[in-house]
Amino acid sequence: MTVRRESTNTVALPYSGRIIGTIVKALSLDDGVLTSRTAQRFFKGQSVSEHNHGEIFLALGDVLVERGIVPLTPTFQQYGISLSEFIAIAIARAATRWDGLLAEVQSKSARIGDRSIAADRLLQFVVIDLSVRIFALLRLSGIDPERPGVPLWAQENGGGKLLRNLTARAGLTREELAKQLGVSSTSVDNWLDGKVRPTNDSVAALSEVLADEIRDVTPDHVRMEIQRQFTFVTLVDLVELWIGRQRVIELSTALTRFVWMMTEDVREMDRPPLDEVAGIEFDAARFGTADPATHTLLRNLAILEQDEEWRQDLLAATLPWELLFQRIMVQSNPTRSAAGLAQDVADWTSSSRTEQSGLGKSLRADDPARDAISQLGDEGPGAQVRFGAGGLAAVVRMFDTDIERRRAIVKSFPLSPDAHYQLGSFLGMVGKWSGERELVDEGITECKIAVALLPCWDAPAVEPGIILGNIGAYEEALVELERARETLPEETPHFCFVMGYVLMKMSRYTEALGYLERVLEVRPDYAQASLHAARCAFMLGDKRKGQRHAKTARRLGEPGAYIAWRAGAYSSRKSG
Repeated sequence: MTVRRESTNTVALPYSGRIIGTIVKALSLDDGVLTSRTAQRFFKGQSVSEHNHGEIFLALGDVLVERGIVPLTPTFQQYGISLSEFIAIAIARAATRWDGLLAEVQSKSARIGDRSIAADRLLQFVVIDLSVRIFALLRLSGIDPERPGVPLWAQENGGGKLLRNLTARAGLTREELAKQLGVSSTSVDNWLDGKVRPTNDSVAALSEVLADEIRDVTPDHVRMEIQRQFTFVTLVDLVELWIGRQRVIELSTALTRFVWMMTEDVREMDRPPLDEVAGIEFDAARFGTADPATHTLLRNLAILEQDEEWRQDLLAATLPWELLFQRIMVQSNPTRSAAGLAQDVADWTSSSRTEQSGLGKSLRADDPARDAISQLGDEGPGAQVRFGAGGLAAVVRMFDTDIERRRAIVKSFPLSPDAHYQLGSFLGMVGKWSGERELVDEGITECKIAVALLPCWDAPAVEPGIILGNIGAYEEALVELERARETLPEETPHFCFVMGYVLMKMSRYTEALGYLERVLEVRPDYAQASLHAARCAFMLGDKRKGQRHAKTARRLGEPGAYIAWRAGAYSSRKSG
């Protein structure tokens, strides 16, 4: 049998290497390491060694500090901490977190169909994370935050407006500025009108001239301000391509508001001096919202925030970001594809194979329950807030209501395969978390009803194996997967992945590796397939193949097998 190839009309979010490469190019960062062939491979999303990976982040930290984009602070010097190394580590941690989240989402959700919707949702949480980090860095630096409002760098031609403001403060005309700089009036006009960004040498010259005419500022201060503002200008110009200028302004305004509000909140706290609690701010700057100590700040911020949507997102940002990304992926894709590998029901309701179900025309159109089901995937941030406020206990209390809502959809649309599959999958998830085997069994039954209605669809056929695998019942899972094999017209990537995982958990590594490598033939970017393939290969003693899969999985955000191999976990396995 052959593995059906997945449709390629969707767009995946880029991994951190591509993002960092875009920033380096946009900001014309000319450090030798950042322009090397190794860095270019990393920026294209290709794998590089751990050593080279670290060198790239360290070079990025050096340039950002050297250009004044991140200001030098006495606190770092007091504690003997290298600011450039600190920034490099913070960026590396953020990149690792981002890559891990994309790998997690890839394994459980469809790839993104509308990048603008996904980018808009993701950026709201990125803004919250950045506000925590910027607040901490400013407090460590002793710098007052920008007052709430639309920041200059978010506005159209923000860089030019900054230079015009500085020129006005210096009391110079454009012609006088050009004369002192020894450049043409056209060059100055292009800078101030935003047509051309000044080079690094021009920024240094501008800083000298302007500082001579502006009271109580130094050339270094002016240079750092210009570089920092132009950095933000360049980044928001890139983001504008995805979400538009107005949305950029809204997000940027929220960022300045959050930083200001957190700063004011801390000032009013009965908090020890900074030199006694600097470690808290160091951790906030390094880890952002991933640092539990920041959650009090975010909850306090939510109490004061007037905008209801932002208030709810501030609370939701204290959750594991895996949950947030999952939700965003579902909202950003009009069709759901289980585990990112399964067929979508729409593919099969329009297929001639639907005749096998005996329902004929009733399933040729879009599944009539899909609109009602889609509302369950878009319940709004209220559910996130409840989860954030009450943890797992709050989710358990929500289970009964959510189950009844799904049962009601099944009752309204008894011939809908999607309705039965959605109910079955949800019951299996609830049964896992609550430990109620009867819910697991009911979930499997609902999935089998979906299979009877649409035998060609792999998602409900494979789901019983997933449900049983999730509770550790691997022998039972294998029985269900063998039944799915008999039902499906072909072994799809989704089937192969789940079969490979279950066989791996049963220590049947040779068979498992075969299935996982079949997945990788059609989806070489599937992180968890590479991860599990690496583990199987290592357990079989095939170190060469294990290393290859482990390196690929690490590049895609799943470093578990790679770390274990480098730590010697598989050293006792002999090559077979």
